[in-house]
Amino acid sequence: MADTTIAFYGVKFEMGDLDLDLLESRIHPFQIAAKRFGLDSYWGNFEGPNERFLLFVGRLLGKLGFEDRMEIQMTPDELMNVVQTVTAKLRDAGISDAAMLHLDFQPDP
Repeated sequence: MADTTIAFYGVKFEMGDLDLDLLESRIHPFQIAAKRFGLDSYWGNFEGPNERFLLFVGRLLGKLGFEDRMEIQMTPDELMNVVQTVTAKLRDAGISDAAMLHLDFQPDP
């Protein structure tokens, strides 16, 4: 994997060592809730060799980098639709954290 930047609308959780097996098996409760309610989930190491594992739940807008996309464009109406849809689905999934736009750099360790 090359360096990438994740563009995600939703919630972000820091994951501990005890969560890694669940995440790798795709059976973490947040991953299950995301799938059940039609949301995306994305997780990975966001600190390279220092290891900082994050899990995002909501809508993956795209990945930016040399091996991914070079740009992401959305109209205001498209973005507003993502905001409204994700907010409602997170609420239905019982996730009460405030959704927001996340742009997080994920280095290639």
